Amino acid sequence: MSTKDKRKRLIEAAYKVFVRKGYANASIKDIANEADMTSGLVHYYFKNKEELLLSVQDEIQKHYQRQYNGQPDDSVDTEAVLLEIKSRAVDNPDWYRWRYEIFSLGIKSESGHLEQQVASILKNGRDSLSVPLQHLVGNSHNASALASILLACFDGLALQKIIDDQFDIDHSYRLLIELLELYLSKSHSV
Repeated sequence: MSTKDKRKRLIEAAYKVFVRKGYANASIKDIANEADMTSGLVHYYFKNKEELLLSVQDEIQKHYQRQYNGQPDDSVDTEAVLLEIKSRAVDNPDWYRWRYEIFSLGIKSESGHLEQQVASILKNGRDSLSVPLQHLVGNSHNASALASILLACFDGLALQKIIDDQFDIDHSYRLLIELLELYLSKSHSV
């Protein structure tokens, strides 16, 4: 197994352990066991658990950004993007569990380092939404504000679905899409 493969395997194992146990309750030994490697090998590739946490976050962010790379901003189908984001709450709730875990760590960060990382995660999310929205809204300030509202909706709706299996996320997203379309049609008529 190559160095790159071992590192990737450790990141995948850490993701699973962090989601299942939480960062505070996860140990390097747990991660090593999940990866079927030794604790020493974890320390060889990552100087500490926080570096591993940030590597997991980096990999997750790259994974979701890859699917939109190379697409012209004005070719993005807004409804398709919203439905893909909605599907994460149903098809991959661990992605949101991870997200909430890292948000919680950032809020509680005493050093401020993780808080800065979480701020960067949120900014990247807003930026990735606001660029294509700017083509629809025509105003970068409004596109940025709309991106922050949508990001809050995505995180809040996913949290409700993960916590309450009976929550009708489909209906909520249909209404969110209608509201977005209404706003976009209004912004074009002004």
